[in-house]
Amino acid sequence: MSLKVLVISHMYPNPCNPTAGIFVHNQIKSMADEGVECRVVSPIPRFPFYPKWRRYREFPRTATMNGIPIRYVPTWMFPGGLFFFGYGYLYYKALVGTIAKIRKSFPFDLIHCHTIYPDGYAGAMLKNIFSVPVVTTIHGSDVKLYPYRSDGVYRRTEEALRMNDHIITVSEQLKRDALKIAAGVEVTTIYNGFDPQWFYPRCREGARKKLGQSENGPSILYVGNLYPVKGVDYLLEAFARVVPYHDDVTLHLVGDGPLRSELQKQAREKGIADQVRFVGRKPHEEIPWWINSSDIVVLSSLSEGMPSILLEAMGCGKPVVATDVGGISEILQHRRTGFLVKPKQPEEMARFLSILLMEDEGLVYDMGERAFTESGALTWKRNAQRVRELYIRVLERGTD
Repeated sequence: MSLKVLVISHMYPNPCNPTAGIFVHNQIKSMADEGVECRVVSPIPRFPFYPKWRRYREFPRTATMNGIPIRYVPTWMFPGGLFFFGYGYLYYKALVGTIAKIRKSFPFDLIHCHTIYPDGYAGAMLKNIFSVPVVTTIHGSDVKLYPYRSDGVYRRTEEALRMNDHIITVSEQLKRDALKIAAGVEVTTIYNGFDPQWFYPRCREGARKKLGQSENGPSILYVGNLYPVKGVDYLLEAFARVVPYHDDVTLHLVGDGPLRSELQKQAREKGIADQVRFVGRKPHEEIPWWINSSDIVVLSSLSEGMPSILLEAMGCGKPVVATDVGGISEILQHRRTGFLVKPKQPEEMARFLSILLMEDEGLVYDMGERAFTESGALTWKRNAQRVRELYIRVLERGTD
């Protein structure tokens, strides 16, 4: 049974941010192998004269990425998330005309949105126009943070949850969070995945040479945005406690964000600037080399859904030290494939990092081996198979 699916996601790679929502793109790529043809519409910010969003006006509105057609749709948004409670309706108004044109050549069977608000709210309005079911994947902040910005956002999130035909969450914790907002809605947990053709164990020294790294000592890796919710300031606090006992260790921060200069200042004040490398954002295809060049991967988030880097690190056979937030503990096994720490606890994080660094690579190797074994059930192929099965159930129910 072949299926045609229209994907709505404001999180999607674009020329301004090539790694934005890369996990959505990776899922769609895998769906093609399961007989599901997808097209993507991605709302992008439209607000005249706002300098930070000028680049969104400059790139083409259509693109093809790995054979997947993408339409970028300028959508009214406001700096600083102002009037966020109205974004769902603004998305709907921006998308409806474009989707009507797409429908003429691409008669989609179903709409799949990513994030329940604003995307899933807009999708629920659009399903009534195009008479197709709508499914939305919840990724984290859309039920853990956004609804608590205002009563308006909370109400619209609840409405979206109830108007969708089915909800997917990327962790059981997010499923519980969604049901707290809208009890009784249909929710299925389907974990994100990784691509084992890219993320697999490689020689550490070879990876370092590939990246032009000159360090010979142990390396800790963080991959992610430099946002407050990522807790990188607590990671630097922890690293500062590790350095006196491991003076040859290096921390690589792969990613960027508004906190970069503040974090660089923190590193200088802590006396660890020489051992912290701010390397900026890197193409997704380069991330496997960064993981393999490291000894330990670390996640310091204060809130998460199911971070892709956790799965990718396991696929590369690396132990992970991560905060016990979101669905991380559903995948990472404490003291078996890594260590779980409480958020905002740099002392605890430093202790577990030191344990791994002091074990003469034996514990690092053993945990990495177990992580690699466990990762076999977490591929994008398996994810795509489960999502396709859910599509069919939703469509068959609609024809009863």
